Amino acid sequence: MANNSSIPSDFNQMMTVARYELLKYLRSRRLLGLFALEFLMIALIMIVPPALGRDYPEDPAEFSKVFIQWVWFLIVIGVTLLASDSLVSEFQSRTGYLLFPNPIKKRIIFAGKFLASVAIIFVALSIFYGISSILVFAVDGGLSNLTASSFGLALLFGIAATSVAYLVSSVMKGSTGALVMTFALFLLIFSIVDGILTFAKVKPNFSISFAAGAIEYIMETPYPTDFIRQIPIGNDVLEIAYYYPEVTTAVIVAIVYIIAALAAAMVIFSRREMAA
Repeated sequence: MANNSSIPSDFNQMMTVARYELLKYLRSRRLLGLFALEFLMIALIMIVPPALGRDYPEDPAEFSKVFIQWVWFLIVIGVTLLASDSLVSEFQSRTGYLLFPNPIKKRIIFAGKFLASVAIIFVALSIFYGISSILVFAVDGGLSNLTASSFGLALLFGIAATSVAYLVSSVMKGSTGALVMTFALFLLIFSIVDGILTFAKVKPNFSISFAAGAIEYIMETPYPTDFIRQIPIGNDVLEIAYYYPEVTTAVIVAIVYIIAALAAAMVIFSRREMAA
C-alpha cells in the first residue's frame, strides 16, 4: 500500500516542476537570445543618438521613456520564445508519457511551468529596467519616480502576456505553430484590430496590446488624453483619433486577460490526452 506521507505536497511538487522548467530555460539558447536582444536594444539606444550628433534627453523621465517604449516588444519576444510552447512540447516531444503517469496533478504541472515562465520574464524585465535606469542616472544624474510605476505595469502585462501564450500553447499541436501564433497574435492581429478600431474612432479598450501602452505613457506628465485631430482636405475634413489607455482600465484589462486565459488554458490542458 502506498504511503501518502511519502508523497510531496502539491506545493512542493509545483516548486519541483518550476525548478526543472527553470533549468530547461537556463540551458536553452532561446534565453541567451532574449538576453542578447536586451543588450542589443540598450546598446543601440545609447549609441545611435551621439552617432547622429544628438544629445540624450535631459529629463530622466523622458530619457527612461526612450528605453521603456520597447518594453512591450521585449515582453512579446520573451513569451514567444519561453512560454508559447511550454505545454504543447510535452505532447509533441512525447515527454508527457513520462510526466503524466506520475502521481502529480496536471494542474500542478501547469502551475509549476507557469511559475517558471513568469519568473524568467520577471528576470528579463528586471535586467532591462535595471540597466536602463543605471544609464539614465549616469547621464542625467537622477531617476524619475514614474519608472517604478512603469516597471509595475510591465510585470503585470508580462503575466498577462504569459497567460495568453499558455492558452495558445494549450490548443496548438506543435511548438512551431505555437511560436508563430503567439508572435502574430500580439504583434500583428491585436495591432491590426487596434488600428482598424482607432480609424473607425472606436477606442480599443479591450485589447491587451492597446492597454499595454500604459507602460510607456505613464512616463509622461501630464498623462496624455484622447483627442481627435481634424485635417481639412478640400471641402471635407479628415478626422484622426488618438487614443490612450487609462491606467486603471489598463490594469483591469490585464487582470481580466490573466484570469480568463489561465482558466481556459488550465481546463484545456487538464483534459487534453496524449495522441497515439
